[in-house]
Amino acid sequence: MITAAQLRDFAFFLSNTSRWELEKAGIIAPGPSGDTAWKRFNNDFDVFVIKLSAEKLKALTDMIAGYLQVSEYSREQAENANRRVGAAS
Repeated sequence: MITAAQLRDFAFFLSNTSRWELEKAGIIAPGPSGDTAWKRFNNDFDVFVIKLSAEKLKALTDMIAGYLQVSEYSREQAENANRRVGAAS
């Protein structure tokens, strides 16, 4: 089950992922040959995902999972820091 925080983190992933990151991961082709895929990633994400090969889909899911894991870790770290500050007061 997806949580509200994970959904928000996924939305941040979609809005903050750069073309360069997708190219580096081999999900879209670099340069002009990747223009259509980059446009689709930004404007029609569901079709973008449907058209990915199995290999590229795996790379994308790994990328998203890593982003969500870092976001969760960052939230936990912030909560721990807030508790320490509250306890020190």
